[in-house]
Order: sequence, then structure tokens, then C-alpha cells
Amino acid sequence: MTTEIHPSTQTRSNSDEKSPFLFVGNGPYRNRGCEAIIRGTMEILSKSFGAEIQARAGVMASPATVATQQSIEVDDRVANFSVSHVGGRLSAKWILSQANQRLGTNFGPHVRDLVRPSKGVSCALQLGGDNYSLDYGRPWDYMAIDKYLQRLGVPIILWGASVGPFESDLEFAPLMYEHLKGLTAIFVRESKSQNYLASKGIVDNVYLVADPAFCMSPEAPKNLDAKSLVSKGTIGINISPLVARFSHTKGDLDEWRKNAAEMIIATAKRTERPILLVPHVGSPQHDEDDYSFMSSVFEIVAPQIKSPIKIAPANLLGAEMKWLIGQCEVFAGARTHSTIAALSSCVPTLSLGYSIKAIGINQDIFGHQEFCKSVKTLSVDEFSSQMAALVAEADDIRSDLERKIPIVKNTAQSAGEHLKAILGR
Repeated sequence: MTTEIHPSTQTRSNSDEKSPFLFVGNGPYRNRGCEAIIRGTMEILSKSFGAEIQARAGVMASPATVATQQSIEVDDRVANFSVSHVGGRLSAKWILSQANQRLGTNFGPHVRDLVRPSKGVSCALQLGGDNYSLDYGRPWDYMAIDKYLQRLGVPIILWGASVGPFESDLEFAPLMYEHLKGLTAIFVRESKSQNYLASKGIVDNVYLVADPAFCMSPEAPKNLDAKSLVSKGTIGINISPLVARFSHTKGDLDEWRKNAAEMIIATAKRTERPILLVPHVGSPQHDEDDYSFMSSVFEIVAPQIKSPIKIAPANLLGAEMKWLIGQCEVFAGARTHSTIAALSSCVPTLSLGYSIKAIGINQDIFGHQEFCKSVKTLSVDEFSSQMAALVAEADDIRSDLERKIPIVKNTAQSAGEHLKAILGR
């Protein structure tokens, strides 16, 4: 059971459209997917509420990381602040964190960071995409934030999310279902999540939208060298170290690195196309950092293929990364938002899925799973043959996406109008 800090009750007007929006649950921009969610969300809200909107963005990262992020923030309407368990020795945060570690409790010291930012906001958007799943353990931290804000009377919107499944944790599942029923609204980004929630009796507060990142506008990189990374016919590839734990290598990162290199080598030899490796997430943890992982894969692959091979730099903004991916002939991605960047740019894309999110997004766009393969069973030969098939069928697939993606973007944009109606009530 989660225990929260109980601040004093505050007064607010939920219908005040000029009040700041509060964003919670998102990670730092070094994860380009987290940045894409913010950028797309701001575009959606701007169209529904006006370009003068303001947002206070609570980032699930250390104060130092968020201070750096704020110093390079390109949208002056977004004010980033840290939501973290980190606190000075003998501080209230420190004491609660020590209790959690030693006693196995679930105190929420991080909610103390919301005391000031939550004042006078119109609503809170719980961002993060797949936080409400078991992919990263029980989502106690996010639930604690919800409960804290609910106590203040702040409407909580689960924003553009994939939800569940929770059946693998039968003790926790009922708590999660009750929590979801108590949220003001759940905006799911694919129908698979909507159907899953309906099967658990969660219907009345659920809206089908699409991932807000579909609405992020691409921007050509200011760094001219980055523009030269993509030549005609380039195949873009993102293979994340994170999915090692979901693959047949069962978390063996060295084995997954070897497997990733073999997939890229086989693809280059089969297609004879230029290859661009696209890291999409940076992290201080080596088993989550795309940049160090894909750099090591590059070192293995480069001497073994004749095709030109390059790797995208780590300093591109989310919108610049989307532009770069959009220049590729075809794309394969393990990071969900790398594939959303590709699909929303109408690039034929192979999704390397490990959870409900990739399956649901592909099903809604294409009506099938032909372009979504599980990393649990994906072989080197299957990967290279799928990429070769994408190259061969690229024109037809691109034409299909050019018909469908505008509909998806409109569906993503509908979240703004749904939210406006909810706040109006």
C-alpha cells in the first residue's frame, strides 16, 4: 500500500483554461521519446487552448539533470522541475527513501516536489506512455503522484498512454484497476489498451486518441553535418540495449549486442543499402543507453560490410531526430518513439516490439502485425528478410501511410478537444 504526504487543501478553478497545465510522470529529454511527448502535447494543447498556454513539467529525474534540461529548453512556455526521491542526508525525503529501502515500504517522498508547482493549475496530465504497465515493475511512484494531486482536487488525465496488462501480478492488479477507475480520464493511444480496460469494466472515463508524439513537427538539424548522414535509399535502424531483457538472450547484453550486429550485417548484405544507426535514448545506465550500445555495435559492424554505415550524434533535439528518421527510405526501431517518428513521417517501419504498445499502435495503423515482430523470437534471418521486404515494397507502404497518418494525427489532436470539454464541465 502506498503512503503519501498530505499537504493542505488548495482552492482552484478547474474550468480556468488560462491556468497552467501540470505535466507529471515523464522522463528527461535525453530520452528523445519523452521530449517528443512534450513537444507533441504542446502542439495539441496550443490548438485547443491557444498558443499562450503555460506548462509546469515535473520530470522524473534528479535536480541536476532537470536543471541542465531547463537550461537548454527550447519552448519558453515549458518550465521544468524535478520530481525525485533524491534528498539531502537527514531530510524528509532521505528518511522516507531509507525506510523504503530497509523496510520494503512504499512511501512517496517524491510527491513533496509537487507542493508548489501544483498550486493554481487547471489539471495534471500524467505523461510517460507506458508507465501504467508492469514493464518496469509496479508503478507505485506514478500512483502516489495521482493520489496526492487528487487530494488537492486536481483533475488527473492519463495522457496518450498504453495501459496494462496486469494479470502477471494478481495481487497488484485489483489495486491498479480501482486506481484507474478513479482517474478523471484515461486517454489511451491504441485500441488494444481500450479493449483491455473495457474487459476490466473500465469504460466511462476512457477516450481513444493517439500518441501525442505523432503531432511533433520535425525540424532540420542546425548541425549541417547531421543533414549529410542520410543519402538516397538509407535504412535507419534503432536497436536498444533495453530490449535485451525481453529478448531470447534473457538480459545478456553482450549476447544481444552480438545478435544486433548480426542483424545489421545481414540486412546490409541482403539489401546493399546505406545504413544509419539511430540511438534514441541516452542514459547513465549502460544497459539503457542507446548511444554507448549502438556505438559498440557500429564498431563490430563497420569492418564487415561494404555498404556505407553511419551513426546519428547524441546532441540532436527530438524534433531534429524526427527529421533525420523521416529522411530514411525504411526504418526499424526497438524504441517505440523512434518508430512513431518514422511512421508519422510516412516511412515504412518495422517495429521490434516487446510489449502491448508496439502491437496496439501497429494494429491501429495497418490493421495487422506484419510490420511488428517480437524481440523474444526475432531471428537474424527474419530481421534481414523483413527489412528487404520493406525496401521492396517501400513505395506502396509509404502511399498507404500517407493516407492513414493524417487520420492518426487528427485522432491525437482530438485529445485537446476532449480535455477542453472535461475542464469545461
